[in-house]
Amino acid sequence: MEISHLVTALHDAGQTVTVVPDMCKTAISDARQMAAFASAIVVACYPRAVRSIFNSLGLKPIQVFDLRNHSSEQILNEMGIDASSMQGSASSMTGIASLASSDFSPIIDDVPLSSDGPEAWYPVIDRERCTACGKCHDFCLFGVYAFREGRVEVTQPQNCKINCPACARACPSKAIIFPKYEKSPINGGLHDEEPLDKTDAKAFYNTALKQRLAERRAKVSLLK
Repeated sequence: MEISHLVTALHDAGQTVTVVPDMCKTAISDARQMAAFASAIVVACYPRAVRSIFNSLGLKPIQVFDLRNHSSEQILNEMGIDASSMQGSASSMTGIASLASSDFSPIIDDVPLSSDGPEAWYPVIDRERCTACGKCHDFCLFGVYAFREGRVEVTQPQNCKINCPACARACPSKAIIFPKYEKSPINGGLHDEEPLDKTDAKAFYNTALKQRLAERRAKVSLLK
């Protein structure tokens, strides 16, 4: 099923569903809205990534369902909604479990994979893995990170360069997550889909350095 079918099925089950255009973007633009989301069921990308996004705001979601790894039918079944009787579309479902809307009110992220817009691409930190070694801070050329009370924080997410996961490649504990990256472990998935080796990290660093130097030269030219 597509997301639209999942939404229809949840509506048929008596649930109030909110579809978020981009949860990553909302996380850095509307903390109050994210606090409201934390009290609901979240259907989005990998749970490790979603929990890290909420954790960056001091929040903890009630429950997260994996939209990348699981089909909509699996998600419905895990919610206690019988999807086995679906015939072509969610609206034809029968025998749906009776559930109180206040118990679910699911929040669905409609863009689990996208890098559109500068606000939508930035790292989050998995605190369960982070050792506060500071390599991400030292590696980043764009001032995304800062040290606060003995730990690294993402303080300037808007400074991050679109599609640049170089700091995640440099992290020895794989604690840096870019939710919209294509492959694990960088996107927060549990099963590594690509190796993170020193050669790749060095290459990304050199590319980022060249980009930063080019930006500085452009600024100097404008000042002249």
